[in-house]
Amino acid sequence: MNSLSGKAPSSREKRLDTLSAYLNEATALLEVFRSDEVDQRIRTFSQATPDDLFVALEALADIRGAVTVIHGPRGCAASRLRPVLRRGGSGNGEGRFVVTNLTQRETILGADGKLRAAIAAVCRRHRPQVVFVVATPTVAINNDDILSVVNELSEELGTPIVPVFSSGFASKAAIQGSDQVSHSLAKRLIPPFTGPRGEHANLLSIDEPAADRREGERLLAALGLQVNSFPSGAGPDALARAAAARLSVSLNFDTAGYLGEALQRRADVPFLPLPRPIGLQATRHWLEAVGAATGRQDLARQLHGREAVILSPLLEKTPLRGTRVYLSLDPATALAVVDLVRELGGDVAGLSVDHLDRLHLAGLGSLLERIPALQVHVGHGQGFEELNLLRRLKPDLYVGAGGPLVQVARLGIPAVSLAGEPIVGYRGMASFARKAVNALRNQRYVAGLAGGGHPYAAAWFQRSPDWHIKQEVR
Repeated sequence: MNSLSGKAPSSREKRLDTLSAYLNEATALLEVFRSDEVDQRIRTFSQATPDDLFVALEALADIRGAVTVIHGPRGCAASRLRPVLRRGGSGNGEGRFVVTNLTQRETILGADGKLRAAIAAVCRRHRPQVVFVVATPTVAINNDDILSVVNELSEELGTPIVPVFSSGFASKAAIQGSDQVSHSLAKRLIPPFTGPRGEHANLLSIDEPAADRREGERLLAALGLQVNSFPSGAGPDALARAAAARLSVSLNFDTAGYLGEALQRRADVPFLPLPRPIGLQATRHWLEAVGAATGRQDLARQLHGREAVILSPLLEKTPLRGTRVYLSLDPATALAVVDLVRELGGDVAGLSVDHLDRLHLAGLGSLLERIPALQVHVGHGQGFEELNLLRRLKPDLYVGAGGPLVQVARLGIPAVSLAGEPIVGYRGMASFARKAVNALRNQRYVAGLAGGGHPYAAAWFQRSPDWHIKQEVR
């Protein structure tokens, strides 16, 4: 990772060789990352690609006691509604966010004064514990001096004000937004370590559903650890305690890895970059790694043994036996769910992920050993490419976290949505199995939708799914 001295992290493409466009077998994909320099792919047509602003605002949405000031035109604030609509609530439980609503003139000439007035107004009205000021692509153009405004008002108002620089241009991977938020949190809200160490462990959770966060907390507590869970669902006090923790562990190394490494660098808190605890064996591995790092190996083994007994009837039934499953998820989740599907007796027919980079090499290597010919598709928001693949592969079940779910059902394929649904740990495994079984049993629903049409002309599907993916010319 790069130093916290800069105002924002460098792009994922520079740090991790992140790919945002790709389609080929797992074997060929791993060869791409084995080279010293990854050849990037570009799309000559992109259907709908979220940028880092979406992800940054979603990462801030569940921080308690905070107000978010979105510095840009009112259209940029629409991004803040995504977590509200997806989670069925206000995100942070209070719904406090404002937009400076820049006019056309202000997008050209700047609007430092408008930002200053907005911050002062929200501090006066709401008395927040922390104010986040989120830059937008417009600010990246007009070059407003957000840092000067933030530094002056933080001292004047006595309230922590944290800038988050999401330009929309730094990376083609939307997950850059979680790195930008993590960078700002570590730099501005996590104090340097002064000792002594506490008996608590940091559970890093940025975009997981509340049920997954609770499962992670339950498992750590069962090992006898006090849990400091943040930033999602927590306030600035949890960030203040983070520097004194014994260690940090995440529920998703992809979104929280930057924060874990930043905390390790700033406060010397060891970070365990573990795969997601999804499925029986991955959860066991996650627990045993935490147990080994804290001297609780026996407790970890005993806990896994008890939970495995509870799940044994489910595993014996192999509810997905003979089922070909297509996964469309973020990469850390998808690579973990591959194993979960196999534990439940199913096979993976194909994979769509938002991005892929060097963080996923271990998972890709494991995938190559088991399913070397698996089609791996990299594309965030590319519904046409997914549907084209699905028409060719004809899986029995589709598992996604959004995406073209309605259009998938119109192909006659049962679908399970993981948006906002638990998947982590032992309870997540049981929940997923129930949803998958229910979807497979309810075939009449998708049969009724099949043939109902889709938004693409027939000519689109006569092209190969990777028609618009080209290797970048240097």
